[in-house]
Amino acid sequence: MRIRKEVANWNIKLFIKTTLILLVVLNGLLFFINYLSGRPPFEYFMVSWVVAFLQPVLLASVFAYNARKVLLFVNDYQPIDSFREKLNTVILGNGTQIESADATQTTYIATGWFYRLFSLWGRTEVVRVQWGNQVVVEGQGRLISQIEDSLTWNKMFRTSPVKV
Repeated sequence: MRIRKEVANWNIKLFIKTTLILLVVLNGLLFFINYLSGRPPFEYFMVSWVVAFLQPVLLASVFAYNARKVLLFVNDYQPIDSFREKLNTVILGNGTQIESADATQTTYIATGWFYRLFSLWGRTEVVRVQWGNQVVVEGQGRLISQIEDSLTWNKMFRTSPVKV
């Protein structure tokens, strides 16, 4: 079995959307807090410019970097008995459930509330498996890394015993 991984560039649209939303929310919150405390409304720009401008940019860049799509290509898997069922078990064991399945493609979505929140935003927590002569697993880096580790190190995916 051969495994190859490709990582996509980070999504600039997602970065811009997240930055703008965080700028509005965080600065609106700071503006409201200063208004309630009786200080001049825009005084927080002088004191906490890091919170006002730099923090939304940093948080959005981390989110956009981690939301990148990763492709995992699996070739020469045919000698492994019931490979499809075993891979399905591994993916379902990583906190996902099947959204749709047919003969050529299976789509999994996250089950935890925190990851479902990110799945609603840009469908970042969705894993798609395309079945054919080569299996293509597409999804977020966190999930694909766990699947790759299972394919590499789990004994049920080995065709012959490993000699040490």
